[in-house]
Amino acid sequence: MEAQYWLDKWAEEKIGFHQAVVNKRLERYWPKVLSALQPPHASSERPCVFVPLCGKSLDMLWLHAQGFEVLGIELSVDAVKAFFSDNALTFEQTREGEFECFSGTGAANGLTLLAGDFFALTPEHTAKCCTFYDRASLIAMNPAMRADYAQHLVTLMPEASQGLLIAISYDQSAMQGPPFSVSDENVRHLLGDGFEITELAHYGGPERVGNLRDRGLETLDERVYLLMRKS
Repeated sequence: MEAQYWLDKWAEEKIGFHQAVVNKRLERYWPKVLSALQPPHASSERPCVFVPLCGKSLDMLWLHAQGFEVLGIELSVDAVKAFFSDNALTFEQTREGEFECFSGTGAANGLTLLAGDFFALTPEHTAKCCTFYDRASLIAMNPAMRADYAQHLVTLMPEASQGLLIAISYDQSAMQGPPFSVSDENVRHLLGDGFEITELAHYGGPERVGNLRDRGLETLDERVYLLMRKS
């Protein structure tokens, strides 16, 4: 989507995509990511996880509580400020190139959120990140932007890094995204050159629809993947 679309959503607090609880797929399948870590990442005392298009997700707090440093990138400064304020966390704000950098202090030490354009990130920003977590990034990209997003993610992640990806697919005649339908075939086509892809779980049925039922969906499929960065 156009950047202004998401900026407006946050400014108007129309954020139905925000989950008010920690994602249960993350809690269940993150250990699979950890078990797949390879040297030198496996020996890191405090590994770093990259969270693209992070919003104010509580998933970042959960990852931080597991002993991870967290690097998030989010277009909206409003979303980043809300993450810290909603969770009563302190931070220091600085300007770093194209980004507003919010570095957590005190209990939030190790939480760093960058406000700016995902596509302006360089591998230097993510060099310490041995893992990544994508719950709502790939499915937030319209088809015209999806390939660019996937290629940039490949570029950003170091060799031998691992990631957890959650994607949904549905009948696109019933609803227009976002969130967009990204099929298993799409995932493998977009990311297969850069990552080894293992499907960890596949859920389907009307119980998966949630608040998207109001937009016309009757059922959807949800898939969870382990992605391993190729050399």
